[in-house]
Amino acid sequence: MKKYLFWVLLLSVVLFWCAKKTSDTIDVNAITDLTTLQNVIAQVSQEMGSGTINMEEAQNLLDQLQQKYVDLTDTTQKTIENQFSEIQKTFDKQSIASYTLPLWARKLWMIEPKWMELNKVLSKQTIVNDSGYSSTILVYKWNNTIALQQAKFIADKAHLYVSKNFQQAQSLANSGNTKYISGLDISGLTKGIVYVNHELTDINIDYLFSVSVDQYGTLIIEATKYK
Repeated sequence: MKKYLFWVLLLSVVLFWCAKKTSDTIDVNAITDLTTLQNVIAQVSQEMGSGTINMEEAQNLLDQLQQKYVDLTDTTQKTIENQFSEIQKTFDKQSIASYTLPLWARKLWMIEPKWMELNKVLSKQTIVNDSGYSSTILVYKWNNTIALQQAKFIADKAHLYVSKNFQQAQSLANSGNTKYISGLDISGLTKGIVYVNHELTDINIDYLFSVSVDQYGTLIIEATKYK
C-alpha cells in the first residue's frame, strides 16, 4: 500500500512539473520576430485551454507578449520604412517618377482610385528633401460619374470632408447669379467636388490632402507633408 501511494505521489509530482515546464520555458525576451511571437501566443492559448497555466500566469504572459508586439512592430516598421526611403532616394537620383502615393500618405488611409487612367504627363513624382517635405500630385481621367464616385470613396476612407471654400463657390455657381470669381468661370463647379483634410488657409499643419473632380471627369489627388 505504501509503495502504491509512493508511485501515485511521484506520478503527481511529475505531471505537475511537466505542466509547469511548458509555461516556464516561454522566454518573452528571446522572441525576436513576429512569427515567433504569433506561435508563442498560440502556445499560451493552448495552455490556457488545457489548464496547464492558470489565469494569473496567462494574464502576466499576455501583458509581456503585448508589449513585445508593440516593440517588434515599431522596430519592423522603422526598418521597412527606411528600406522604402532608400529605394525612393535611388529613384529620385535617377529622376524616375513613382506615380504612386508615398508610404506616409498610405498610412493615413489615402488610397488611389480604381478604373481610372493615370495621366503621367500631368502627374508629379514624390519630392523629398532634407527637411522632410514631400509632395505628390496624381492626375486621373475618366468620366465625371466614375470620378465623383471614386473621389467620395477615397474621401470616406481617409476621413476627408468637402472643402468649405469650394462649397461657397459652388453655392454661387448653383445660384446662377454669379458666373465668374476673380475672372474664373465657375459654372463647371456644379459638376465637381473638392475634398480636403484642412482648408488651404489653415496654418501649422503637418500634412494636407485634397481630392478634386472637375466637370470633365478629371480626378486629382494631392498629398503634401510639410514636416
